[in-house]
Parts: sequence; structure tokens; C-alpha cells
Amino acid sequence: MSFQPKLLFPGLLSESASRLAQSEARPPVARIRELGWNAVLVAEEQGGAGGGFADLAAIVEGLAGQGVNLPVISRCGVAPALLGRLAGEADRLLRDLASGAAVIELGSRLDHDALHGEPDGQDWLLSGSTAAMSLDEDCSHVLLAARTAQGPLLAWAAAQRLRDCARPCRSMDERPLQVCQLRRFAVDGVLALGAPAAAAKEAGWRVEVAASAADTVAAMGAALAQTIAYLAQREQFGQALAGFQALRHEVARLYIRYETAAGLLQATLRSLDAAPGDNAAFDLLGLCVGEQALPFAETVIQLHGGMGMTREMPAARLATRLIANSLLHTDPLRHRRSLHALLTGSPA
Repeated sequence: MSFQPKLLFPGLLSESASRLAQSEARPPVARIRELGWNAVLVAEEQGGAGGGFADLAAIVEGLAGQGVNLPVISRCGVAPALLGRLAGEADRLLRDLASGAAVIELGSRLDHDALHGEPDGQDWLLSGSTAAMSLDEDCSHVLLAARTAQGPLLAWAAAQRLRDCARPCRSMDERPLQVCQLRRFAVDGVLALGAPAAAAKEAGWRVEVAASAADTVAAMGAALAQTIAYLAQREQFGQALAGFQALRHEVARLYIRYETAAGLLQATLRSLDAAPGDNAAFDLLGLCVGEQALPFAETVIQLHGGMGMTREMPAARLATRLIANSLLHTDPLRHRRSLHALLTGSPA
């Protein structure tokens, strides 16, 4: 038996991302700006490439299939999607992002209100914990979302100010990240408050859910291909592992999970431009793909020898990526609450 996953988002961007991943096992974050990926989702009239979600997903797929993790989703997807729904200072930031003059990271989970904002004259002060983010030297701005008595708040702060109060941590794939515990932290600028902020957050959240699902599906496909190749090469009791019926059944289950997630992703993309508040498709996508990722990763590890497999194996990196995606980019409880509210007609 053999298997080669089909690219869901083929094209030049996918090829360039895949070539980068194959040539550099741990490419620096600055490669995102050097290759111009930050401008993909920015409209042409604002200095960007005027691309669509498929272009972003092609980059994500090309990197994920090789197990390379860069903050493409946050910097090239969520940040432009948020800023693109706003005017005023957000327009300036978007133009700077497209030109490479600004590198904008996301400092808050859009499905959690971990930060609280309070007014202080003309300023806004934030308290609480930021999300884990990459505050590398290339990063210049950080977008922060907070809850306030007047509704959602979107603001930005200079990355250098946050570096001064950052606490280092690491992602599951050993990428260095930072978390900031803020206490009455004065933001550098307010982008939106109330309904405009909520609409921008929703647009960014949709892109995040869809892009992380594309990342997971690509990692699933690559891990499945490597697992099948491994079983065909390794022998036990005088025959290839691929000949054992029990293992073939496990591979068949992996294939079903992969195809189900890929089909659901493609069906959901038709809802990217749906009316505000119509997020059932994205809640279903986030819930299903997130819940499939963990057992998929566990099975891949088991088929490679369980606890005896080494972290240097490509399948191990992909399994780690699947687990990380299920923890960092999805909130099963939030998805379940939203879907329950839709089915029962009750408030979310």
C-alpha cells in the first residue's frame, strides 16, 4: 500500500513554502517578511498582494507538510484580517505591514477574554495575561484584545515595551515564545471599541480557525504518508508491518479521519464571507478537526513503535504539531457552546 496526500491549495506559494521547509528545518521568523508573505491578504490599494484565503492556506500547507512551524497564521492571516475590517490607525498599520515596515503579532486569543481594559483619561490600561506569542527582534507591533465595560477593545502596543515585561516559554515544538503578565499597561493606540472591534475580532477568528484547520489537515496527510511508508519498510516476524491486518485497520482509520477533516475544511471555506454572527460552520470545523487531531497523533506515534520512536523522526514532529494545534488554536468548549446555542435557540 502507498499514499501521497493531494495538495488542497496548490500553486507557487505552496511550492515556495515547501522548498523553504525542505531547505531549512528551522527557518528564522524573519523569512516571513523577506518572502513577502505578510502582504498576501492585504488589498492592493493598501500596498498588499490582494490575495485570498487560498493563498494564505497554500503557505500554511507547504510549511505544515514538512513539519516547519512559523507564526504565519497570526502574522499573515489573523492580523491582516483584523486590521482590514477597521479604518483610521488600522489602515496605517495595514500599509506598514504590507510594506514590511511593521511586523505585527497577535497578543490575545480571540476566543478568550484574558485581558481586561479600563479607561484612564484619554488612555486605556490593560490588565491580565497575554497569549503566548513570538516577540522576536523582527516583531514591531502587537495587537491586543480586551473586554471592557463598553464592549470589546482592540488596541496595539510596541513590541519592545512588551519584551521588557515578557516571561519566556516554549511551544511544544521547542520554539521560543513569550507571555506577558500586564498590570494597568497603557496601550500605544486604540483601534476599535464596541461593535467595530467585535466585527474585526470575528473576521480574524474565522481566518484563524480555517487556517489552523488547513495546517492540521496538511500535517495529517504528511504523517499518514510517512506512516504507510514506515510500515511498508519495517519487518517483524519475517514480513513487512504493512502486512499485519490489525495495523492496516489502524491506517484505514487514519485515512478516514484525514479525508473527513479535508472535506469539512473545503466545505467550510464557502462560509468565509458569511454574514456576521453566522459562525456555525467554523465552530463545527474547529471542534471536529481539533478533536480528530489528538487521536490521529496518538495512532501515528503508536504505529511508529509507541514510546520507542525518536523525536528526530519526521512523523514525531508532525504528531507534535497536531497535538499543539488542537491545544493552541481551538477551544472545544467554546465551539460546543456555540453549536448548542444554535441547535436549541438559547443564548451562546
